Amino acid sequence: METTELYYPQIAAEAGSYTFSQGIEVEIYSAKSSYFDWAKIRFTGEYRPKIQLSPKDPAAISMGYNGTLEEVFTGYVCKQYDSATYVNEVDLKDDALLLEETSVDGTFLSTTPQEMISHFLSKAGVSKLKLSSANYPTRKMFSIRKQNVVQAIHSVHAAWGIKLPFFFSGGTFYWGEQPQQRKVYTFEYGVNIIRLNRAGGVWELETISVPFVRHSHKINVIHPKVSGEQEVLKVVSVTNDSGFIRTYIYF
Repeated sequence: METTELYYPQIAAEAGSYTFSQGIEVEIYSAKSSYFDWAKIRFTGEYRPKIQLSPKDPAAISMGYNGTLEEVFTGYVCKQYDSATYVNEVDLKDDALLLEETSVDGTFLSTTPQEMISHFLSKAGVSKLKLSSANYPTRKMFSIRKQNVVQAIHSVHAAWGIKLPFFFSGGTFYWGEQPQQRKVYTFEYGVNIIRLNRAGGVWELETISVPFVRHSHKINVIHPKVSGEQEVLKVVSVTNDSGFIRTYIYF
């Protein structure tokens, strides 16, 4: 069994032309039930006069250990700087922002769900995609009237009587597919589990920063309350009041 030493977590955030490795707090949210991930970067007051950010500026957050960082969020600034909930805070959304801002309209003949979704993504400028290879019947005619791409995908689902999850991961759009999981990580009582509680019908596992765990992944849990392989429903990473990064895994 391979063991990863998780000491001295590191973080780097990029927004527009800026890169920050200190003086920031972050919050990152990713859930299987949502088609988009979102994040927040909060800056210390000293940065405020020096930062100029605008909607659609590219953004990324990376976390890791021992100088090896892994991107846990990529996307864009989605609101004007300082228009978020708190002063010195910027709100981010992943590539789903491109889908929400792209309008589609037209009537399409002899088409399949995959052809329609590929067309929508092309209009939004998304080139990296992985779509379900399931066979669906060809519809003689399908019409869309002034919908954004997210709405249009739901219209495809309604027309074909299907409902598949779709989301971005690592800049790639997935529809009815999942990113490949390289490793199954183990969380063990007394080792790397800080707290494990059950609320609202799901387990909440608090641990240190684990940038390599994403929603829909499988994890192995060893704990007196629950043990075995679990599917991750949601991952939330935040910087706490002491400046430490904590990851909350829900399954």
